[in-house]
Amino acid sequence: MTTSDFHKIFKYIFCFLAVCMGVFFHPFEGYGQNKKIDSLTKVLGKQQKPDDNRATTLFNLAAQKLQYDAKSALKNIDEIISFKEKIANENIVSAAYRVKGVIFYHLSQYKEALEFLNKALVIDSKLKSYDGIGGDLGTIGLINMTQSKFPEALKYYLESLSNFEKTKKNQVDEALTLVNIGTVYNEMGNPAQAMANYQKSYQLFKKINHLSGQSSTLTNIGIVHFKNKNTKEAIKYSTLSLKIADSLKDLRGVARDNGNLSAYYAELSMPDLALAHGLKAIEINKKIGGKKSLGINYQNVSSAYFKKDNFKLAKTYGLDALNIGKELNITEIKRDASLGLSEVYEALKMPDSALFFHRAFYKFADSIGNDKKKTEITRMGMQYEFDKKELTYQQKQLLADEQLKQQSLQLALNNAELQKGIQLRNLQKISLENQKLINQEKEKQLIISKNNEKLQANKLNALSQEQKLSKLELKQLWLYGALAILVLASVIVYLINLYRIRQLRFKNTLQKQEAIQNELLLKHQFQLTESELKAIRSQMNPHFIFNVLNSIEAYIMDNDKYTASRLIQKFAALSRLILENSTKSLVTADREWKALKLYTELEAMRYNNSFSFNFDADESLQLRTLLLPPMLIQPLIENAILHGLIVNPKPGAHLEVQLKKHEQGICITVEDNGNGLDHQSTARTKTGVKEKSMGLASIKERIAMINAQKNNYLASFKITPGAGGEGTFAAIFLPNFDNAVV
Repeated sequence: MTTSDFHKIFKYIFCFLAVCMGVFFHPFEGYGQNKKIDSLTKVLGKQQKPDDNRATTLFNLAAQKLQYDAKSALKNIDEIISFKEKIANENIVSAAYRVKGVIFYHLSQYKEALEFLNKALVIDSKLKSYDGIGGDLGTIGLINMTQSKFPEALKYYLESLSNFEKTKKNQVDEALTLVNIGTVYNEMGNPAQAMANYQKSYQLFKKINHLSGQSSTLTNIGIVHFKNKNTKEAIKYSTLSLKIADSLKDLRGVARDNGNLSAYYAELSMPDLALAHGLKAIEINKKIGGKKSLGINYQNVSSAYFKKDNFKLAKTYGLDALNIGKELNITEIKRDASLGLSEVYEALKMPDSALFFHRAFYKFADSIGNDKKKTEITRMGMQYEFDKKELTYQQKQLLADEQLKQQSLQLALNNAELQKGIQLRNLQKISLENQKLINQEKEKQLIISKNNEKLQANKLNALSQEQKLSKLELKQLWLYGALAILVLASVIVYLINLYRIRQLRFKNTLQKQEAIQNELLLKHQFQLTESELKAIRSQMNPHFIFNVLNSIEAYIMDNDKYTASRLIQKFAALSRLILENSTKSLVTADREWKALKLYTELEAMRYNNSFSFNFDADESLQLRTLLLPPMLIQPLIENAILHGLIVNPKPGAHLEVQLKKHEQGICITVEDNGNGLDHQSTARTKTGVKEKSMGLASIKERIAMINAQKNNYLASFKITPGAGGEGTFAAIFLPNFDNAVV
């Protein structure tokens, strides 16, 4: 993928961010579909080598996921960064850092977001990638704006716009940055300047048919009308934005516009509409992780329930809003939630709580008032400096343009005079050079004629000598040729014989080695078959089959058809899995895991659920691709049940089976809290438990065979008393298997 392709993809991601701050503004153009994600996942499975191709696929996959699941997209980006040293195209690395900053921004982790955006900025500055620099600076500006640092945000937006203008490739970046600049003006109390920027941006988006940009710009125009107390116009623009977001399947845009409409209808005292839009916004923001937006949505819904006299739900949503405001330290949310809660508690006739939250409201309101005064002072100073610099710049530009015109005219005249002088001088030089060439040519002709005469005489002498020499050389050539052919033939015959002898020796040695290997292979296969047959006999021993069938008969006699049917189904499924697994030396872990569960369920049912059990597999393990030797773990479960839990039944008898990652492979543990290794039960004969287990010897034998084949001795087996001397703990350590036969 080229650098321009990465910049094109990142424009979609920048659209996801670029249009404004807070709960209202999260635009994203929904170009990623589930089919696209599935297709990229399949491609990624074929690209195992950590290089530019895998990094590109991971980047595209993260871009598709970003709208729906930011944390899932973060995993793909982190994998790119993990092998960044192996990536040749540094634009991929900078784009990865940039997207990681975007993800942390939407997770409200601003410090981490700035850290990774600055890393991207360093790489883009080194590469002189103006699109990349513009994206980095624009996102940093967005973070500052989210934190109400409007002067800093405006500085970064202006620098971002300057970099985008250097490329002059399209108008998307210009429009997005104009929207952000408009939002800064809006937040700094200059709605007229904000509306001018929004209108200009909207026209650009319409010109290039950029629907996501149109949607977000309409949202911002609606917010300006709302701040100007023109709520009906605000509803009109937000409704238009919602239609576009719905058509694009833009979840963040739908959540944003529903949240805005909830606030607008609440202002018009239309609680049912406010509640419908607010609950819809909450549902989507929970799905996409928009925490700040969720806090404002909660407060809007709380107000709607309050106006419907449902004080219980109003209190619940108000407290949820206050908790998010505290978690994110957003004073506006804490202020509005405190005011709403004071009204709710007053309606519930709880004056102490109402007074507490009323005081909290004034505390937060005073804090915001002080912050607004500081912001206004900063805005006025910044506006003055900005206008002053703009006027100075315009004056300097006009003066520079006039001076440039005069200098251009003077330079043109000087060039014309200079060209005339150069042409005259060149003509004189050419004339002198021609005269010199004519004189040199005459002298050369005289020398050539003299040399030709001498050459003719020398040629006659040389010709006679060459004729004599040619005859002598011809005779020598025939003699040397014959000798060379004889020597070459002798060497070739010798080499051929030497090659044949070595080939015969090599073939003989190879046949001996193959015979030895075949003998070892046959011996190993015989041992493996014998071991697997022992394992089958251990799993499907007649005693177990007889007991299961007796249990089925007992349930049938007791007219418990449902339990009998379940027992038959599980027994049939277990038998089928054991027979299918027994034909292979390695099976997938999910099939073996299922067989172990079925066996344990049958034993639990057979013994009237006198013990509980739990199977736990590490979530990071892919059971469908992980390979295990079949029928290796079942004897441990059988021993734990028959020799530990059943012989002396007790309350709380429990069996725990776990499958975990290990440093050099995997570990399977079987633990019970039963009789233990050092105790023999006198009730074994009464319960029908086997006196001796043949499975442990089979396990040790197969472990030895695995180590013999892998030559790394990583497989091991141990059985020890349980914690506190109660029960038994058994563990099998296995290496990672490939498709080779164990």
